Order: sequence, then structure tokens, then C-alpha cells
Amino acid sequence: MITAEQLRKGDVLNVKNELCMVVEVSHNVTAGRVGATTKLKLRNVKTGANHEKSCKQDEKFEEAELDRRKSEYLYKDGEKYAFMDSETYEQFSVDKSCLGKAAEFLMEGMPVYTLCKGEELITVQLPATINVKVKTTMPPMKTDPSGNMGKQATLETGAEVMVPLFIKEGDLVKVDTLTGEYIERILEKKHKESNH
Repeated sequence: MITAEQLRKGDVLNVKNELCMVVEVSHNVTAGRVGATTKLKLRNVKTGANHEKSCKQDEKFEEAELDRRKSEYLYKDGEKYAFMDSETYEQFSVDKSCLGKAAEFLMEGMPVYTLCKGEELITVQLPATINVKVKTTMPPMKTDPSGNMGKQATLETGAEVMVPLFIKEGDLVKVDTLTGEYIERILEKKHKESNH
């Protein structure tokens, strides 16, 4: 068992006999007389449906007992995505429905973890963030509810994300693979240095 306070993004829980991945977690959200609580955004691994839950920090959750295996993404073939187990070199394919939004951020050669229950593949876990090039950007959109101006950008992987107005085509950006949110622009010089 794990308490709400210990939960991190990417954890997989057994909630009412359904496997759910923690997509977002906000600790210490104060709710009046109730005291500090934890707000969770959970994604049903099988259906891809998201739901939110608020709970006390000492509320306990059952961690799903899954094997994490190092794998590598190879290529897409229609609605199937091919991977290779990094230890056995065995190739296998995964249905797009099993990957959910993660499919939009896959890049050839990307290291991933496959989460399995026995021999059954449950889901694929991508790195928490990726650096990816912006392919195209749309004209600025209206201000979002938080008051930020932004525009839609299509990444080289095909994913569409909201980015700040200063982002242009060809820029390298860091994106959260669980939430699909833009984090920051990566300056080319910094990127080149980190690759050497």
C-alpha cells in the first residue's frame, strides 16, 4: 500500500479493480477545515478515461504489481506500434488504444518501459519529458482561462500542444508526455552540448 502523500506521476494503482496511472498529482492543497489534501488526476489504463480525485494525504492506495521492462520504440505500422525488449531483443507490437495519448509523443529509438502483469502487457511508460521539434504553429489563439496567450503547435511526432506566442517553427521544446503540456523552449546550443 502507498499513501496519497507518496504518490508520484507515472505510478500505477489498483482502484476498484481497475488499473489507473497517476497523470497529475498536487500535494498540500488546503481545503478549509479538512486540512491538507492531495488532488489526483488518474487515467484508466484500459479505457484511457481520465478522472480527478481529492483525498486526505494519509489515504492508502493499492499499488499495481507490475513488471517494468526496458524496451525501445521501433516504428508505427497503421494502428500498431512496434517495440523491442532491450534484454531479450524480442519484438512485439502494441495497439494504439493501449498507448492512449502517449502514442503522440513516440520517436523512433526512444527508450521506454513496458509495464506487464505476468505475460500481459498493460501499458507503455514513456520518459516523463521529451525534447521535440515544432513542425508548424497556428496563429495566436484567444487568452486561455488562466490569462495566458498561446497558440497551437504541431510537433514532429504529430502531437498538438499549446505553446507561448514566441515559439516558432523549428524550435526545440520540452513537453510533458503524461499531460501533453509545453514546459519550456530548449536553446539549440544547450541541446547540442547535452548531446555530446
